[in-house]
Amino acid sequence: MFYCLRFLLMWAIWWYFSDKRRWRELLVVGLFAGFLGSASDSITDHFHFWAYQKSHPLVCRLLDDIGIYVVVSSLFIQWLPRKRSLGRMILYWLVWTLTTVCIEWVHLSLGYMNHGNGWNLGWSFLCDWFLFWLIYKFHQLFRLSRLNGT
Repeated sequence: MFYCLRFLLMWAIWWYFSDKRRWRELLVVGLFAGFLGSASDSITDHFHFWAYQKSHPLVCRLLDDIGIYVVVSSLFIQWLPRKRSLGRMILYWLVWTLTTVCIEWVHLSLGYMNHGNGWNLGWSFLCDWFLFWLIYKFHQLFRLSRLNGT
């Protein structure tokens, strides 16, 4: 039930805050983020860095892949600062990365997730920072190809 409620909450947040005129652009970024989420879950299955609890694993993955990953990444891209100085971008990345780590902390605290094999919130912070960079670069590439008409 927790994962279903989280899924509905994520999409309610998206519906309220998203720029629906940019849905095509943001959908592509969201699908890429969902792919990255699926890939990280597959790696986790092998190395057991973290695991979801209290629910069927397939349901968790599907709800993550079409829920939290898509919503967070599309809002991350939508709200990119207009002036992208180094300082602003580092602060922006920091806020978004801390937000995702807080979401993970809630899951850990409520017992819906656990870490293993030395994984901790510090590693999650570093990986989320990198994932936001990948999403940002993917978005830049997508927009560049769209502008060039290729």
